[in-house]
Amino acid sequence: MCWRDSLDSQNVSLHFGSKLVVAANRSMSEAINIMTKRINGEVPTTVKQGDLEGQLEAANNAVEVLLETLSHDLRTPLNTIIGFADMMDQAILGAVENPQYRSYLSDICREGRSMLDILNDVLDRQRFETVERSEKDFRHMIELAPDLISVCRDGVIQLINPAGANMLGVWPVETLAGRRFEEFVHEDFKDQIVGGLDALTDRTTRLPLKLRRVGGADVEVELAALNYTGEGLSDGGGAAVMLMGRDVTERNRALREVGAREDHIRKIMDTVVEGIITIDQHGTIETINPAAEKIFGYAPGELAGESVGALMGAVDYAAHQIGISRFMQTGEGPVLGQSIEVNGVRKDGSPVPLVLSISAFKTNGRQVFIGAVHDDTERKAAETRLLELATQDPLTKMPNRNARNDRLERAITMAETSGGSFAFMFVDLDHFKNINDALGHTAGDEVIQMAGRRLEQLVGACGLVAHLGGDEYSIVVDQLPSDMGIESLADQVLAAMSKPFMVDGKDVFTSASVGVVTYPENGNSLSALLKNADLAVHSAKREGTGVRQFYTTQLSEQAERRMEIERGLRRALDNKELHLVFQPKVDLDTRTISGAEALLRWQSPELGFVSPEEFIPAAEECGLIGEIGRWVLYTACETAAGWADLMGQHYHVGVNFSAVQFLEPDIVDWVERCISATGLNPECLDVELTESMLVENADKTIDVLESLKALGITVSMDDFGTGYSSLSYLTRFPLNSLKVDRAFVTNLPEDRDAVAIVRAIISMAQHLGLHIVAEGVETENQVGFLHALGCHTGQGYLFSKPVPDEEFRQLIGDNVVWLHDER
Repeated sequence: MCWRDSLDSQNVSLHFGSKLVVAANRSMSEAINIMTKRINGEVPTTVKQGDLEGQLEAANNAVEVLLETLSHDLRTPLNTIIGFADMMDQAILGAVENPQYRSYLSDICREGRSMLDILNDVLDRQRFETVERSEKDFRHMIELAPDLISVCRDGVIQLINPAGANMLGVWPVETLAGRRFEEFVHEDFKDQIVGGLDALTDRTTRLPLKLRRVGGADVEVELAALNYTGEGLSDGGGAAVMLMGRDVTERNRALREVGAREDHIRKIMDTVVEGIITIDQHGTIETINPAAEKIFGYAPGELAGESVGALMGAVDYAAHQIGISRFMQTGEGPVLGQSIEVNGVRKDGSPVPLVLSISAFKTNGRQVFIGAVHDDTERKAAETRLLELATQDPLTKMPNRNARNDRLERAITMAETSGGSFAFMFVDLDHFKNINDALGHTAGDEVIQMAGRRLEQLVGACGLVAHLGGDEYSIVVDQLPSDMGIESLADQVLAAMSKPFMVDGKDVFTSASVGVVTYPENGNSLSALLKNADLAVHSAKREGTGVRQFYTTQLSEQAERRMEIERGLRRALDNKELHLVFQPKVDLDTRTISGAEALLRWQSPELGFVSPEEFIPAAEECGLIGEIGRWVLYTACETAAGWADLMGQHYHVGVNFSAVQFLEPDIVDWVERCISATGLNPECLDVELTESMLVENADKTIDVLESLKALGITVSMDDFGTGYSSLSYLTRFPLNSLKVDRAFVTNLPEDRDAVAIVRAIISMAQHLGLHIVAEGVETENQVGFLHALGCHTGQGYLFSKPVPDEEFRQLIGDNVVWLHDER
């Protein structure tokens, strides 16, 4: 391409806005036209030589004006502007969000490069080859060129232009003639010209070189060389070389800054723990950092140029492609700038949970997407672990209370929607504490685990089995087959729990109590179902072991009654609502009163008379039995001491102890303080215990009984024959008396079975040296029969009902004797 075509096609003016430049452009065009024709020998015959020289002079003047304008001082800032605009366009210093600004940057880069191309073309080495034919034109071009131009022969400078002298820091220009060019070459680059300057003419590209500027900083240049055979050189010497050096110091500095920033960014990408991936609009991976390669299990560089589809499943990749296509068409990307959870695919095909953030930018007119990915495996695992901790029992690995509640809520919702029903059970192992006490908690844990597995195998797909802790389980039965009733399933649960559990090679036996509710009959909410199932299982436990109990409204009524009793008991002592009555004990030999049994009564202002069978268990459950028991003991001792003061003789008083009260750690001290405070003879106090109380915690019970007997107190076994009735217990415990239960006395002497049992009990007690008391005596025939067998004392309505202290005092004061005729 000739200069004129290039200038005409690029429109040299480029809005410089200067009249000088416009004039230079016009003069330059004319000069180039004349010079071109002259060089090519195409001067028209109609043009006179004088005119031609005048026109050439005008052209040279125009060229001089233009080249002065397009000097070194114009090229340097132009390079800086282009470099900065390019950095902004590529978002090296950060993304430019405004699309209008990005368009401006693209225009600046494009127009700047066009201007630079024009300058480079004007000053291209080819123009010097063209103008060699004219010494005058040649010297003008050399002197006005903005780049270093020097003619050297045998390495010695013959000719150099002002721009070159300025670049080397030497002035005036003439002082450089005769000096060797390599004097100005930096030591680190002299090996580049060791073969001489003429060797550079063989290069097809410019040689990067650093020159040493006299009294100033080093100058980085790109050097080109060509053989020169033109005029204007001194005679003699070897071939000449024309050197053209362009100052690229500022350009290289800008490039180094850009490179440093790119290296900084690259190091950041290589060291961040987040994976960073860039892809083009076709989904091809352009860059990927080591963190992302590690996340997906690929070797360094293995993914470059591959489709991003290799990192995701087929469905996700299809959705990804649709999203990119929509963005390219509309510019809308709903997920851009958002953090989303996705599933990636590793090289080995295994899934990897990810948190992905996507952004988009343009570079060099291309759309690029950048994704930041975080391996979410650890968080997901921790989340799963937390979910397990929240919904799984640590001992059995079964669903826990939270999981049970969630399943119940879902079952309620489904039943409400479909109009269906389901069942819910509480399962409580019976006397599990005995297993822990006898075999240890490790064995107990094994039983809990085996029981849970049995329940899960039994229920299967019918519902959910949850372990609530301890020996309690619950079952949500929301998928019961039509051929199986809930009664049948409850019976199967009881049967499964009654089978032996093998622990350390030994069979361990237990049983279960089951409470059952159904939705919606027994409750239409989670809280109602839980409450009523709890009522049902507690009712089953009160019935004994291995019992199932379906909820009824009567259970709620009973629960409300117990709550009323508990509330009343809490103020009964303070309000003096409790009192004692005494039922006389009669010596069957003399038919006179030998003592009495103290019995607790409660007359509530709100509830009326409340039976001890109701309020004693309630007091034990709510923790009031200790306080009530201490009041009973003290009042009974105080009352009996008063009898002795009244009559001048001692009467026994029997006081019943509850199981909870008897196991209190300070029971012996409390009894001793009561005796001391009331002045009662210890031999007049008879402690009455049931068989079940003696059997439970036998060793501790024996210690307490021996301590009480050491004080002089007597001990009686109450209601004998209704509990364990074991001779081994009778021989182990330090007893004084045995009380035959009223259940055996009532049918005497007509019932042969009752006769046989009572006869055996009395005979056994006699052989053990125990005092025998018969309860529930109501007829003279019973007295005669019992006395004949050897019974010592009788107690019952035949003699007297339980009476207040005043009436009892009257009985002993009157010295009542119950003879046969007075019956």
